[in-house]
Amino acid sequence: MPLLIAVSGFKDSGKTSLARALLEELSGRGLSLAFMKHTDRNVLSPAGTDTGGIESRGIPCAYWGNDGLRMELPATAPNRDTIAALFPEKDIVVVEGAKSIPMPRIWAGAAESVPSEVKGVFACFDRKAGKGDGKYLYVPGEERALAERIAAFHERFANVRRVRVAVRGKRLPLKPFVAEMIRGSIAGLLLPLKGMDSLKEGADIHLAGSE
Repeated sequence: MPLLIAVSGFKDSGKTSLARALLEELSGRGLSLAFMKHTDRNVLSPAGTDTGGIESRGIPCAYWGNDGLRMELPATAPNRDTIAALFPEKDIVVVEGAKSIPMPRIWAGAAESVPSEVKGVFACFDRKAGKGDGKYLYVPGEERALAERIAAFHERFANVRRVRVAVRGKRLPLKPFVAEMIRGSIAGLLLPLKGMDSLKEGADIHLAGSE
């Protein structure tokens, strides 16, 4: 499951340019990346075409050409799970737009222009500001610093993914601090045991029920 990072803002606010710059910075860190653009325009093949006729029946389609592969999926209400399911093996997916979908978000514009209904904004990238603060406000030339924050988010996110706790078959959501504490505590107990020299392949632990 990848980490989703939204780049949102108003029309012509520089969302695509910022997303491209962040992807270029992140690609040099050995991360597997993907990009998705959320738009209010129609993107599927017209209903009168062969492919459009198939899609109208709710069947996903793909175009396979000399230059690559393009997937077309019938319209569904987008959410974090459906986006993540499209890129299950990626580390980070940068999503342009998607103002209504809760996820960590960079706002392309002035901090005071963030609408109250847009949630998850951890940074603003203001092309018109003269100076950033390195924490919440970033300006052109500071794309690398912003990418470093995303990479740090991914590191914490990856630690959460390395720990899975399920009760009665239902996986429990874990905050990064809790996941790191569980992982560190269990590793500290297991590694000193006889015959245990590494946890590189992970470990499965079962706790029997108690009355």
